[in-house]
Amino acid sequence: MDRARHLRNYDLHSWTGITLGLIVYIVALTGTFALFDNEIKTWEDPNLRVAISDDTPAINEVFSTWVEETSAGGTELEFVRLNYPTTYTPYFWGFIQYHDENDEHVNANQKWHAETGEPIAERGNGLSYWTLNFHRDFLWPTFLGGRQIGRWLVGIVGVVLMLAILSGVVAHTKIREEAYSMRLKRSQRLKWQDSHKVVGLWGLPFYAMIAFTGAFLGVVGLVSQLAAAVAFKGDIDSLIGAVLGPEAERTGVQVQMLSADEIAQIRHPETGVRPQSFVVRNYGDETSEIDIFYAPETQLSTVEIISVDGATGERITDDPFKEQPLAGHFVNAMSPLHYGTYGGIWLKFLYFALGLSLSVITALGSMMWIERRKHGNEGTKSETFYNRLGYFNTGVIMGLPVAAISIFYLDKLYVGAESGRLAATGSVYLGVWVIGLVYAFIRRNDYSTTRELLMLTGALAMGIPVLNGITTGDWFFAHLSADHSIAAWVDLGMLVCGAVTIAAGYLSPAERKTKRRPNAKIAASPEAAAIPAE
Repeated sequence: MDRARHLRNYDLHSWTGITLGLIVYIVALTGTFALFDNEIKTWEDPNLRVAISDDTPAINEVFSTWVEETSAGGTELEFVRLNYPTTYTPYFWGFIQYHDENDEHVNANQKWHAETGEPIAERGNGLSYWTLNFHRDFLWPTFLGGRQIGRWLVGIVGVVLMLAILSGVVAHTKIREEAYSMRLKRSQRLKWQDSHKVVGLWGLPFYAMIAFTGAFLGVVGLVSQLAAAVAFKGDIDSLIGAVLGPEAERTGVQVQMLSADEIAQIRHPETGVRPQSFVVRNYGDETSEIDIFYAPETQLSTVEIISVDGATGERITDDPFKEQPLAGHFVNAMSPLHYGTYGGIWLKFLYFALGLSLSVITALGSMMWIERRKHGNEGTKSETFYNRLGYFNTGVIMGLPVAAISIFYLDKLYVGAESGRLAATGSVYLGVWVIGLVYAFIRRNDYSTTRELLMLTGALAMGIPVLNGITTGDWFFAHLSADHSIAAWVDLGMLVCGAVTIAAGYLSPAERKTKRRPNAKIAASPEAAAIPAE
């Protein structure tokens, strides 16, 4: 590759990283928490910490009564859904959607205890909801276009990450040597650069997969909107109907529906497993159909589905999911691949470590970019400009993990109305993040700020198991071997991560050890130009 082309690739990688690097960092770090959405749901609500057995109570009477009472007065019941208890969601969970008297869509849901069938008090959205959805769509405000816009933005971040990966591979021509090169006795900047390259190269397959699946999950909504705009004049429902086939229209003839308890006994014809959930369309009508969802035979998929008649339970012969094309399997694999749900808890821990490494190399990339311009020969702005840019960069990077940990404390100490829990969670999250940013400007030392906020993050993380034990009485070491150990794994994970983070902070330098050399000569290659002579 000629030097000019090599320089262009290097510049593309550098500018892609610095212009959108902080957003990539935010999506990557929040994604490490989003991996444990189900575990955090169980941790935040002690009512869900129950063991699951095969002897679940009959639920149909309770469920059907709730459906009728909740949708009473509505003009049309669109769909009904019930999730059966599983290890990660140890409760019955019902959903309905109907039209009210003003013909507006209304959604409702209710949980019932897996052992007693008693209703579980509704808990406002908070910790787990914010953790998952801030990663998915930044909880993008309605007045700026709504959360679909946020989802598209996250998808675009995946595209940017793919571009950074490709340009980085092309720019670094000595990959084999760089994959093993760690100059631990040289300057802090060289340590950063070597860490950025080594971790990036060894984690490259995982990062490429995460970037691609994240881009797909985010951008697929935009693609469907464009397809609907072109083919159906913006009508998404028509697009869905064209793909899945039209739904049968209600005739108004009422029939006795198959009960939720009877559906629970319909095992999958090939695998023999019990249903995880079901959805009823045209509930109570003679045209009703029930889609029954099962755990997939191959875990790299979302679900397996069969459709049956809502009244008789007979399988519908033209089931569109019976012979799924290769493209369908490809699409279904995107979400399990991205969130690591096709394995157990240890696979999620592996995803967590690799996702954290992606956050680290992204942060190191932006730090190196500023350092080269502040202390090297590439900067064209004033020292004050690069100082302020460094404070902003450090505050955003180091303030985010403190904010992410702080809402665990809010969850256990919150005393307000459940309807206000999500607003309080968002306020604390964003407020603590801003405090971290302000602290970086007050401290005026990127090295000290990084060191101190790392140690604060670690200390807060290690305090989470203590907080949980004091407020709920569930000490994690007593539940790790129990059937409902999911919340205990969250505590243990926080304890380990906290200790590692404190150690990382302790080992981090409090000051820059190399002196500024403004008169350094321009090196002969892009890689050399990125690093002043030592």
